[in-house]
Amino acid sequence: MGRTGTTRRHALIAGGAGLLTACSSEGPGPAAVKKADDTRRLRAARDSRALLVEYDAVLDRHPDLAGALTPLRTAVAAHVRALTPATPSPPPAPSSSPPSASATAAGALAIADDPADAVKTLAAAERRTADAHSAALLDAPPELARLLASLAAAGAAHVYLLTKGSVS
Repeated sequence: MGRTGTTRRHALIAGGAGLLTACSSEGPGPAAVKKADDTRRLRAARDSRALLVEYDAVLDRHPDLAGALTPLRTAVAAHVRALTPATPSPPPAPSSSPPSASATAAGALAIADDPADAVKTLAAAERRTADAHSAALLDAPPELARLLASLAAAGAAHVYLLTKGSVS
């Protein structure tokens, strides 16, 4: 007489088949995950690059602020490099020649005549970028989330220096 109930062997076979089905049919594949991560990284790099263009525009309009703004601009350029490691060369310095694409775009921005107002506008751009990095880290993979958290913290420090520090 054969067994009529569930045996351990039948349970293992059924469970194994269920696991195989669950692994293969749920969630995006590795290629889709990598593409989503790359998209997040590129978006964050674009945001940081736009901030770099704003620094260049302010420095072009108010060269007397170079002593205070150049260290912050250098940090933002490092953020761009950290987000786009495949880029072979760093973003150009504001005084580079011939004019770069960022310098050309910087000329298109409306920068206040008053240096203090220009710095306030730059602080607002830093705040927007830091907020964007903070929002993006919520669904980023751990490595990118750590990087974005660091960049958001650096941006918050820049906002503090631009608003409460000795810049202007």
